[in-house]
Amino acid sequence: MAAHFARRTLVHNTLQALRLPHKLIDFAATLPEKRRSRFLTARSLLAELMLRIYGIAELPELTISSYGRPHFVDRHLPDFSIAYAGTVVGVLLAEEGGRAGLGMEIVRAHSRQVMDRYLRDLSSGEKAWINAQLDPSEAAIQLWAMRKSLLKLTGRAPDPGDLLHLHPASGRFRANGFPDIQAVSNVEPLLLWSCAFSSGSERLHLWEYDEDENWVQLQNILVNKVNIGQHVLRLTSRSF
Repeated sequence: MAAHFARRTLVHNTLQALRLPHKLIDFAATLPEKRRSRFLTARSLLAELMLRIYGIAELPELTISSYGRPHFVDRHLPDFSIAYAGTVVGVLLAEEGGRAGLGMEIVRAHSRQVMDRYLRDLSSGEKAWINAQLDPSEAAIQLWAMRKSLLKLTGRAPDPGDLLHLHPASGRFRANGFPDIQAVSNVEPLLLWSCAFSSGSERLHLWEYDEDENWVQLQNILVNKVNIGQHVLRLTSRSF
């Protein structure tokens, strides 16, 4: 079983929404311009990924959960998660009934005030791990993205005090009601991302859909490998 993380630079005015249903395009026309571009780019990327992985030519009907999380009306179709960071749009797709949660951040794009506010909400264990890293600010953003991805996977409103407890030093976390999930996060030169998905997923495929609408495979991560990468952090709720 695998998960697929695809990303694309935000498209303005040149988007070819060929695989989107007319109902969705009509709804997008009611949105403000900036939100409309993000909305259509994300769903076009999802549609292209569904074509590539499942051979589905038009994006199936979507609906929104009570917490604002989009998902397919047909529950037999795969779970997915959408995220934005700067001009980058990302989609995480989980195979074979797995759940998905995606968090993305631009590296070093947060003000000191934002960082201080976030650090106040962390546990003593999280703060100790952050302070032990070579770049504490980067490590704090990485945990932030990881928390966001896990909360998106659960489909619940953010409640970090009761729902989610991260223990990065031991490579574990606890998410109430979700005992068998994992998250993989990486820090790239400009983008920091975290993908949360079911523990049964053994591979994470990274894709880019470029400006010429071509697929470029960026990386194929073996999730259970001992040393995934220098800046990669993997946390799991599974007991071994």
